[in-house]
Amino acid sequence: MSSAPTIVNFWFEFASPYSMISALRLFYALSNKHAPNAAQAQNLPSCHVPDLENIRVNYRPIFLGGVFKAVGQQFLPNVAVPIKGSYLFHDVQRSLNLFGCPGFPGTRPALWPRNTALAGRMAWMLSQGPEYIRILDSGRRPPAVLQSKQLEWAHTKTMAEFVWRVYESEFIANEDIGSGEVMARLWDAFVARPSQLSEYQLPDGQRAVSLASEEAVKEGFKASTQMAVDLGVFGAPTFTTDDGDLYWGNDRMLEALSHHRVCDKIGQNAGFCARASNNANL
Repeated sequence: MSSAPTIVNFWFEFASPYSMISALRLFYALSNKHAPNAAQAQNLPSCHVPDLENIRVNYRPIFLGGVFKAVGQQFLPNVAVPIKGSYLFHDVQRSLNLFGCPGFPGTRPALWPRNTALAGRMAWMLSQGPEYIRILDSGRRPPAVLQSKQLEWAHTKTMAEFVWRVYESEFIANEDIGSGEVMARLWDAFVARPSQLSEYQLPDGQRAVSLASEEAVKEGFKASTQMAVDLGVFGAPTFTTDDGDLYWGNDRMLEALSHHRVCDKIGQNAGFCARASNNANL
């Protein structure tokens, strides 16, 4: 009899280049894809494609501006320090090239960070599952949901691809993901039309863009961001575990996914999220 899967939450923001690498790694893992340079990448902690056997990943989109404001960070760190911003784009380009994904800018784009609110709300809406979207599409107000649900496997795979394709559109195709036209096209291609979700009869992209402007979705996305703050999230990507521990950064993904196995061996207590929510001295 197999044990219940371990839950790991993936908190991400579409303005975050390092979240983009994490999204690609999870997309490869969930779709059983292999990077062209898989052998080399697997030896690097920032590029390793994880084994998700008996692990369920919850996709948790957030608005990083709200997180920064809540924790007292008034500026994007990589904007305030120009050389740090330059290194960030060089570093992410290097990692994505290892995955066989060329085209990421090696220097900071003039329009970065873009407006990610629409993309974030659409991703949050998708993370709530087909029934939530169907209720919303029917004109009824769905029940308040403060966290991503455990999605069926096919839906999680669709979520993973949609999130990756939004990043790809933003950073590699240099498209404006604040545009309803762009986001509708991505939704149609990777959510509404895929055969594995055809039974759900999800709305088309144009309708999804409209639904993402509903107050219920705006409130849910805002609540998701506040939940991240309450758990101690201060940047993206961040991974939290179901026993209340936190790992910040793309390079900590494997530790997050191995959290329960490792902590069981060394007897380490979790609880960073609880201490953060209690405003304890960290």
